[in-house]
Amino acid sequence: MAPSISIGTAAPSSSAGVNKKSAAGVDEAELLRRRNAELEREVAALRLELGAARRRAETAEEAEERLCEQLGDAEVEALELARAYQAQVQALAAELAAARGARADR
Repeated sequence: MAPSISIGTAAPSSSAGVNKKSAAGVDEAELLRRRNAELEREVAALRLELGAARRRAETAEEAEERLCEQLGDAEVEALELARAYQAQVQALAAELAAARGARADR
């Protein structure tokens, strides 16, 4: 005769299985609540950081606009000075030519 093999299954008692599942579910839910609260704090911190970065960017843009305006004013002033200097040099050159011409006539 061949030996017989029996496979037995252990059936957990109904109250022990439910308690373990509900305890595991409560622990998992608590873990998820904690993780969610942690993530919400991180999001709040990132929003504050983003707001600060936006304010810095706006300040930098305003400063850039002021610098561009000042540069434009400086360029206009430099051009006016260069034209005035060139006119003065031309006037002096004409005066020198006139003086040399009067000297040559003697």
